[in-house]
Amino acid sequence: MGPEEKLFRLYYKSLCHFAWKFVGEASVAEDLVQEAFITFFKESHRMDESENFIRNYLYTAVRFSCLKYIRHEKVKEKYWSQVGFKEEDDHSVELSMIHTEIINEVYRVIAQMPTSCQQIFKMGYLEGLSNLEITERLKISVNTVKTQKQRGMKMLLEKLHPEFLPFIIFLLK
Repeated sequence: MGPEEKLFRLYYKSLCHFAWKFVGEASVAEDLVQEAFITFFKESHRMDESENFIRNYLYTAVRFSCLKYIRHEKVKEKYWSQVGFKEEDDHSVELSMIHTEIINEVYRVIAQMPTSCQQIFKMGYLEGLSNLEITERLKISVNTVKTQKQRGMKMLLEKLHPEFLPFIIFLLK
């Protein structure tokens, strides 16, 4: 066993425990300690070889690495909180994509409706106007509004991809 390995075995466990107290994660602590040893071994030819110096150097290097890691984690946390995106938001991004696809499909079908049917369908289902409000705006009878909305819904249900139907029922309520 060479002098570097002896040094590593002598301090590794205690340095890992020391780092773990700072960062709270064993794997991160181990990585930080290993990095401190790598740096030390690269620069050891320019350093004092006394045991006291080596111990102080390693503990100081590990402490500095831990503080740097913690600072970096806080910056990441602050960034993600400002962006408003977290790992668990992946699910909501996926739902948003599905919602967008469904809306695009609905608009594709609406664009194929006759003009008057299209106008009444949009006012009733997308703008949320009541039948009475539509009749007042368009100066048509309530029965015409009801008929056009029914025709539009029938076209939508006929032309829409079947997998979208449960979502459409939910969206248009």
